[in-house]
Amino acid sequence: MAESRSLEGRVIRSFGNRFIVQTSAGTFDCGLRGRLRLSEEKTHTPVAVGDRVVIEVDEVPYGVIASVGPRRNKISRPHVEKPDWEQVLIANCDQLIVIASLVKPRLKYGAIDRLLIAAEKAGMKGVVVLNKTDLAESGGCDAPASVYRSVGYTVIPTSAKNGDGLDTLRECVRLKTSLFAGHSGVGKSSLLNALEPGLDLRTRQISVATGKGTHTTTSIQLYHLSFGGYLADMPGLKVIGLWDLVPDELPALYPEFVPHLGQCRFANCVHIGEPDCAIKNAVDAGSIPKPRYEGYLRIRQSLTGKG
Repeated sequence: MAESRSLEGRVIRSFGNRFIVQTSAGTFDCGLRGRLRLSEEKTHTPVAVGDRVVIEVDEVPYGVIASVGPRRNKISRPHVEKPDWEQVLIANCDQLIVIASLVKPRLKYGAIDRLLIAAEKAGMKGVVVLNKTDLAESGGCDAPASVYRSVGYTVIPTSAKNGDGLDTLRECVRLKTSLFAGHSGVGKSSLLNALEPGLDLRTRQISVATGKGTHTTTSIQLYHLSFGGYLADMPGLKVIGLWDLVPDELPALYPEFVPHLGQCRFANCVHIGEPDCAIKNAVDAGSIPKPRYEGYLRIRQSLTGKG
């Protein structure tokens, strides 16, 4: 048997306890070394897509992941079957690109906000893509675009069908590692296919009965872009869980709230019903968009279980 060799690489796909690792010598199908599988931490994903790893190769194209490098950031959610366990969706990502459809399915501010909160908590850039402009009425994206641009987010209206915004989106992802995320049916796979036609990712129609999308992507994979960079497509999520987020953290994850924090009458203000609340005053003055504040109230309620 040939002597094993060590290679550095990046996990570009995972399925079960197998991982596809891209290295300078090609891609390898890898398992996990025992000590990684037996981690005592409550995580379903000791190795995740995007991780920088060292593998040991005995026989091409197979290897074993021997070690995992430090993660500069990660996007996680509660594991479906073990809600108190962390499931890391992707690591070492530059930006989270929130895909929302203007129609079919209808735009939901709450879904956008939850993903932007995840990006803020991870310390990565958040971008909002308003997709399916070809189906929307004239001016249909003006209101949501104004909401997110006014608080500092890049907003890109797009259509995979007629090409709206694709050049802008292509430049946005070029030379970066990006994650497409959003509810099922918003057009993530169609946009990725439009950006990189050779991928030929599967897409599905919106359910006529429910008006909602059906799951097409079943696992996260990093795709190398011919014009530079990597792009991953997160599986369509019916529920977007926020991992390890406590209610008191929430206000600081809204960029437009930050300049007003610490200016309320009460130091422990939660910005709901207290008098002289700087956040509510900013909403009344128009410097914090009302849809964003209303979303804050809903998300805080979901975290506390209180009205």
